[in-house]
Amino acid sequence: MARIVVFLTTMPTVLVIDDTPPLISEIRAMLKGEFSVTSARSPIRGVRRAIDEGIDLVVTTLKMREMSGFDVIRRLRSRGYPGGIVMLTAFGDASTAQEATRLGATDYITRPLVGEELVSRLKRAFKSVEREPVPPLASIKENICTQDPEMYALLELAQIAADTDSRILILGETGTGKELLAKAIHRYSRRANEAFIPINCAAIQESLLESELFGHEQGAFTGALNRRIGRFEQAGAGTLFLDEIGEISFALQAKLLRVLQDGEFYRVGGDRKLRSHARIVAATNQQLRQRVDSGEFRADLFYRLNVVSLKLPPLRNRPLDIPLLAEFFFKRFKSDSDLNKPKRFTEDALILLRRYDWPGNVRELEHLVERSNILVRKPMIGVDDLPAYIKEETSQSKDSIELRTEQSLRYSEAKTHFERAYFLNALDQADGNYARAARIADMDRTVFYRKAKKLLPQ
Repeated sequence: MARIVVFLTTMPTVLVIDDTPPLISEIRAMLKGEFSVTSARSPIRGVRRAIDEGIDLVVTTLKMREMSGFDVIRRLRSRGYPGGIVMLTAFGDASTAQEATRLGATDYITRPLVGEELVSRLKRAFKSVEREPVPPLASIKENICTQDPEMYALLELAQIAADTDSRILILGETGTGKELLAKAIHRYSRRANEAFIPINCAAIQESLLESELFGHEQGAFTGALNRRIGRFEQAGAGTLFLDEIGEISFALQAKLLRVLQDGEFYRVGGDRKLRSHARIVAATNQQLRQRVDSGEFRADLFYRLNVVSLKLPPLRNRPLDIPLLAEFFFKRFKSDSDLNKPKRFTEDALILLRRYDWPGNVRELEHLVERSNILVRKPMIGVDDLPAYIKEETSQSKDSIELRTEQSLRYSEAKTHFERAYFLNALDQADGNYARAARIADMDRTVFYRKAKKLLPQ
């Protein structure tokens, strides 16, 4: 007797989030037989269901009473939702589509809806996200030590941006960790298995930078003995990190703009058109908007790069992170042959380090820890072991405060100074735990968090 084998194919699941039943019914009818459709009239419940039930695709409208479609996208991506997200709206324009894409939408469709187009676009969205799940929000912090509220907010935005193909511009002073953040974005993006290619635009002679970026053909110029593959080609479908982008010449800015606009470029001395599929992440320690206003940087290139902007705070605005980072670096520099625990700064030394201005930011702290690990033989590194320039600058800062107090410091300034010291001390006692620090201060946790966030970054 012959056996009958039945192959069952599971249709992709689509969750429609909207608070108007007629639209939900219209979408159900259009997708019947192609997708398994469910719906949620509450965006908050819809976000929870999409994650808990493993929904393949989410279709959300823009305007709803409970929250906007932008908030739906933001919440889904921040919680590691790996599926496709399609936004529907009758109210949007080009800027709305750009914002939806920036936040992590897979596609954007304007109403009125056409059944065949809707089915086709959703199938394409589903196909584009058939991949490994996106890591959850917390995982982008694996190599970034912080307990600072401003940094947490920035890393949340970085996680959302990582799951898109949008260009990212990382801003921040020298030594704040711009390349570290760029690598984290690549690691948790859909291009993680492709190459990450960094290039420091300030470290390469201007006459050679074009060749470094685009490559050159044999004989293109004196000394070009062989063909060279440039960084755009090396990156392939991965990430190209353009560090210190503000240093490139005006002429090279025009050539870079052409690649960003059309994805096309030529090797120096070549006539064969090449295409770039790399995602661009750029970084600078300069004020690019000011350079645009002064005519030193092309406005069109700036806006092409500045789709998502991430500004890293300087270390002096992250006093709670100094002990955390110091501990991390001491563990890194600990010798394998050393059986003792990693060295540490004393509490008095940490007080001085928090007062210090850190012009070199995290990189300067890393070098200080490495120096201390080599030169100081005892396990606890105190004030006397710190470099003279740190003790001198922090002493001058303290003397300045005391002098100003004697010279009738204004009440508002004195109050702010006291509150900042009080909140910092409470957080120190609580090892950076805001809930515990609020209990120490006998304050409502929300009020404590809001005031600490306002006071400490200043």
